[in-house]
Amino acid sequence: MGLDNQGSQPLYKQLEEKIIQDIENGIYRKGQKIPTEKELSQMYDVSRITVRKALEEITKQGILERHAGKGTYVASVKLQRSIATFMSFTECCEAQGLKPGARMIKNVIEDATAEDCDLLEIEPESKVLAIDRIRYADGVPVSLEQGRFTEDYFYLLQENLNDCSLFQILREKYGITLVGGKNVLELAYASFEVSRYLQIPSRSPLLLMSGLIMDGNGKNVFYSKQYIVGDKFKLYL
Repeated sequence: MGLDNQGSQPLYKQLEEKIIQDIENGIYRKGQKIPTEKELSQMYDVSRITVRKALEEITKQGILERHAGKGTYVASVKLQRSIATFMSFTECCEAQGLKPGARMIKNVIEDATAEDCDLLEIEPESKVLAIDRIRYADGVPVSLEQGRFTEDYFYLLQENLNDCSLFQILREKYGITLVGGKNVLELAYASFEVSRYLQIPSRSPLLLMSGLIMDGNGKNVFYSKQYIVGDKFKLYL
């Protein structure tokens, strides 16, 4: 099936290129299990040693994931993101050739909590805008964002924040450029509600990244909490 026994290119390399091409063409999708070594050996009429060598090379490239006792799978979405440099989720996806997405699940005005007052430096009994969104990379849910905004941003109530960049709306429509502050990273566990949004088992371990966002004058604008599916992200300094 497409391999040339008489060609100058090694068979394992031909098979490697064929499997990668099948993945790129959508024959094998992200997270999908591919045929076993025995099945691939029969499909392409090559030895299992040849198949194993091809799979090892593809795995080294991060395209496949091999799970002991379960088989070999097309690697799921895994975003690389620096926690030291401010970059929006949309920019992060686009930089890695992934399609960003968002689904808004909450956009309401609420009473400020003690944490809101402390972090946003607002008075007690103030109101805040709470915006929660599920973020997707190539259609896969990878994080739940929870943002708390000062009253200066209540106009975001009228915006459709599905499948769009919040920062891009603020920049292009309202002329506001935001900058990131210090991020804090810790371990958290998915509540029943969060697990439903992210399509993972309840109590699954998550990365919780919290951070303050400021305007150009250094004023705290909002703070966010991002519940990140750990095997979908690679965070670095």
